[in-house]
Amino acid sequence: MPCSIVTSRSERTGLVRSRQTGVVLAVVLVLLSAGSLIAVTGMTQAVVDERIAGNQRQVAEVFPAAEAGLLRVARWWGEESGGQRHDEIFWGDPEAATAALHALDRALRPGLVWSVTELRFNGDEVLMRVRGQIEGVAAAREVSARYRRLSGLGSGENNGWLFGWAESPQH
Repeated sequence: MPCSIVTSRSERTGLVRSRQTGVVLAVVLVLLSAGSLIAVTGMTQAVVDERIAGNQRQVAEVFPAAEAGLLRVARWWGEESGGQRHDEIFWGDPEAATAALHALDRALRPGLVWSVTELRFNGDEVLMRVRGQIEGVAAAREVSARYRRLSGLGSGENNGWLFGWAESPQH
């Protein structure tokens, strides 16, 4: 007698169902992996964007710090120490003038400072180069201008003027 395998309908649907369950699992794993990859890529881009914004903020802070320092140095030339104007005491001596300027309060806020990087005298003009910087951070900008002292003015009068204002190239 030939042997015949009779399977019921419920047995056949069970075989099909078990094969479908494996396919569904594979599809879900692929979709989960793709979603995770998209999420990680988005988070990485967000971190990069945040760093770029932070760097732009630092640059936006240091440039005005350099300008404020330049204006402070220009004002300093007409101020007095011991009854004598600074342009009379320090003119033509970049080392002494730079040391005296470094004694000033150069902080605009904690960590944001300006400093004189160069004073170059030529007659009644001085090229002043000032750097604005956030301490401990590489972000820095330099500005330069020429200051011309006016001779023959008494104390308390206008002592000179700035011209040739420019951002200096970075080293």
